[in-house]
Amino acid sequence: METLRDLSVKELQELQEDSEEIERLALESTEVQELQLEREMALATNRSLAEQNLEFQTPLETGRTNLSDRYQKLQKLAEQCQEQKAKLEKFSAAMQPGTLLNLLQVEGQRIEEESEVILKFKFK
Repeated sequence: METLRDLSVKELQELQEDSEEIERLALESTEVQELQLEREMALATNRSLAEQNLEFQTPLETGRTNLSDRYQKLQKLAEQCQEQKAKLEKFSAAMQPGTLLNLLQVEGQRIEEESEVILKFKFK
């Protein structure tokens, strides 16, 4: 655009009516060329990042699939754990110390009665 400073008023008026020349001067300006260079560099960087992202796509999908599989296994294990916990609680409730004592006393009495029958039979 420095060349515009060197032009006379008449040349500037002629230039004002020549849109192609204005466009050429604008495209040749350092500001526009710097912007185009920045744009091209940004596009190149963007393309490079896109290619790097594509390289990560396959491992990411594989990892996502593995994570999903492991999560499903974890859910099954959690269900099994809950079932086992419920069984254990049921078993524990049935095996309270008082209940166990009663069962042992009944069993002890049964064994004692059997022993008496055996003794009577042997010593008869």
